[in-house]
Amino acid sequence: MRLAVLGVAMLAVLAGCASVSREECLAGDWASIGERDGRQGLVPDAILARHDAACARVDVTPDRSLWQQGYEQGLARYCTPQGGLETGRAGRIYRDVCPAASETRFLQGFELGRAAHRAEERVRATEREISQLQARAREILGAAAGDETPAVSGEYLGLQSEIQSLRLDLMMARAELDRLEREIRGFRAAL
Repeated sequence: MRLAVLGVAMLAVLAGCASVSREECLAGDWASIGERDGRQGLVPDAILARHDAACARVDVTPDRSLWQQGYEQGLARYCTPQGGLETGRAGRIYRDVCPAASETRFLQGFELGRAAHRAEERVRATEREISQLQARAREILGAAAGDETPAVSGEYLGLQSEIQSLRLDLMMARAELDRLEREIRGFRAAL
């Protein structure tokens, strides 16, 4: 029984790692698969190797020529300033796949998107930290329930001071995110 459960778990893991499904291998729409891969900015040799491995399980060989045609179309859509902005904003990495002619503008969008992503992460992290400190402060007040010992008061006051400092950080992080949002709107308008 344990081996059966382990086997099912391994199959689930392997299926989750497959670059294409069994059905996609059998359907053989390699131009569409290539276009999807290009739009995601995937590295061609690496993703084709994964497709080969996934489809070998059902005795299918990817049509590299059709895949390449689709990949180039998808890559042309990816390697744009808007594509760079979306990639950076989503926190994905750039894998150096864009041709030199389009890479500069792609990277402008990517860097702007990445800056916005980092600003959003900073806002979320600061909000989480404030929330955790507020919860701890409530615990201290609940546990103290009338106990005004200097240790309890000192810890509570220290937490309140930290929370105030973090609120200032949060205000600055939100201001930075607002600035980047304005910059992104201007960047998009110029496209």
